[in-house]
Amino acid sequence: MEKYTGKKFIENGYLYAHKKNENAYVEMHFHDFFELEYIISGGGMYTVDGIRHEIEAGELFLLTPFNFHSVDIHDAELYNVMFSGDICNPFFLQSITDKAPVFLKAEGGARRFFDSALAELCNNADDRELAIILLDAVIARLDKELSRDERQQKLSAISRAELFILNNFRNRLTLADAAAQVALSPTYFSRLFKEEKGITFKAYLNNMRFEYAKKLLDHSDMTVVQICAECGFNDYPNFVRRFKEHTGEYPEKYRKRRESE
Repeated sequence: MEKYTGKKFIENGYLYAHKKNENAYVEMHFHDFFELEYIISGGGMYTVDGIRHEIEAGELFLLTPFNFHSVDIHDAELYNVMFSGDICNPFFLQSITDKAPVFLKAEGGARRFFDSALAELCNNADDRELAIILLDAVIARLDKELSRDERQQKLSAISRAELFILNNFRNRLTLADAAAQVALSPTYFSRLFKEEKGITFKAYLNNMRFEYAKKLLDHSDMTVVQICAECGFNDYPNFVRRFKEHTGEYPEKYRKRRESE
């Protein structure tokens, strides 16, 4: 399974947005950036994290760096947007990622909005300031259409930290890194994180990494050593031991059992 990197697919480092005509099959892959697609016409099938979704005109989907997907589309016209999570307004992006992967069938005013806003975004992708404003508008409208519960007026530090963790969980990431990102001391951040999430920062990060490792074991042919590195672990024996503690099975046994199911 191929890994798509922002360095390769987002040449300017912050955003790629284009209107495309597609008739192709793209094998299961994953990437270290966010991707949004909106179908103008045509249709096909998207498989995300092992779940199949039929798509048609007016449908929009958003994937995070935590999702895997393959694409099988027929005579489709679409808007494709790939972007770094660092450029967006975190208030709306974090709200959306709580439900990711997101699939939305846009209708009426929402469809007219996405038609026009994404056309403008693709036409102005080289204007960084305007492109970011348009992308934030698209994400904010998507958030509204998903009928989110009424949000707090100010995004909590821990919610902003969660978005930072999602963007960086594959890398060497410490509690101090996350605390610095939201301008808190490590001690205070640690206590606040435990109060809001009910688990420690380290347990939260490891849960995300092990769940990601399970997805790689399910959907890729990567070796366990490769998966260990891809999930942000640097000590292979420790990864294997802790994977068993987390799942009750060693990675190879987990993969064989899943293949036989």
